[in-house]
Amino acid sequence: MPGDPEVAVIIGAYRREEYLLRAVRSVLAQRLPRDRVELTVTKNFVQAEIDRSLAELGVPSTVDDDPRIGPWLTRAVARTRAPLIAFLDDDDEFEPDRIAEVLRVFRDHPEVGFYRNRVSVIDAAGAPVPPEQWRSHEVDPEYDRSGPVLVPPGAKDGLRELALERTDSTFNASTMVVRRELLEGRAGEALRGTQLPDLGLFLAAFLSPYGLYFDDRRLTRFRYYGGNVTHRVSWLGAAAESHRRFAALAREFGQEDLALWFDRQSIHYDRLYRGGRIVEAVDRADGRRVLARLGAEYLRFLARHPDERGWSLDVWGAEGYALLYLLGPSVARRAHAARSPVPSA
Repeated sequence: MPGDPEVAVIIGAYRREEYLLRAVRSVLAQRLPRDRVELTVTKNFVQAEIDRSLAELGVPSTVDDDPRIGPWLTRAVARTRAPLIAFLDDDDEFEPDRIAEVLRVFRDHPEVGFYRNRVSVIDAAGAPVPPEQWRSHEVDPEYDRSGPVLVPPGAKDGLRELALERTDSTFNASTMVVRRELLEGRAGEALRGTQLPDLGLFLAAFLSPYGLYFDDRRLTRFRYYGGNVTHRVSWLGAAAESHRRFAALAREFGQEDLALWFDRQSIHYDRLYRGGRIVEAVDRADGRRVLARLGAEYLRFLARHPDERGWSLDVWGAEGYALLYLLGPSVARRAHAARSPVPSA
């Protein structure tokens, strides 16, 4: 019926307040009638000024302090009714014509169930970051050569290579829009059970009967700043577990090649997690018995997974810290102070 929203935009804010209203206003500034967009905010905090501003703008919000991102977003989806679901992190923004262009793609390609565009990069103040300073996954140069890519429902044989190896098409949920049906069936478990919503949304689309559309346009502004660039050790553990879940779900749908890719990623993140736990234990001065146990577990892990045993500081640095700590705790702590606390993912 006239006036029914065509797309629901879910803005999620967890522990961050500073940029939320900018994200909200980027949605309200879209170049199409407001009644076509259903906007809602889910957050884990109460902040009087923000809550007052949201009320004045007519934007509903819900407080949900569940730290599990998948269930958190799934409950937000259940509170909306539009047939298309868009996601926006609290520190990102949409370009003014983004939703109109997304709706045009879904209208022109009714077989599509998943849409993703590229990003441009802004700094903490919202100013554009020069492209020469962007990181590789933000540049995503393959689409400069290919233009937009439509993957029909029955032609997904090369999708894993395209999205997970040749491009960075699983980066940033703020670039993604899906049909509601993708999240309601069994494939929707990819989002419901994960801490990695962007990868979960892609997997749900891969396993669905719908096609995918990868837009080469940069319609999402990704904010790059100190608050969104660290991967805590706990995050690495969650990433390993999410990839294990993804692998199991892919196998359930008969996608063995995809499952094997997720298996490899799970092992990689598991190594980073185990190494990070050693570094954290050194930092906390947990004691030699704890460090000996963690170091021994790490060596057994490397013995079981030879593909992760490259001769590099990334692989052996954590074990070196454990050994240094066993030989001389003060030396290990001084070495630790001279490096980044968490291995790079």
